[in-house]
Amino acid sequence: MDVFHALEERVEKVIEAYGQARTRVAELEKENRSLKEGSQGSEELQARVAELEAERDQVRARLEKVLVSLSALEL
Repeated sequence: MDVFHALEERVEKVIEAYGQARTRVAELEKENRSLKEGSQGSEELQARVAELEAERDQVRARLEKVLVSLSALEL
């Protein structure tokens, strides 16, 4: 009878460990999705920064042309 009792305890431990592993896998999958969503947001921000930097360069070039035109008028 002790053999069956020991076997039953082992089976219960395996079932408990399996349940804990499934719970942990679910938590890790949720964390992984969250991280992926965060990296997508980061990529969007980086693209927006690049876009704004390009726009700044265009504005700078226009201002330089205006300044050149103004200095030519003063002569």
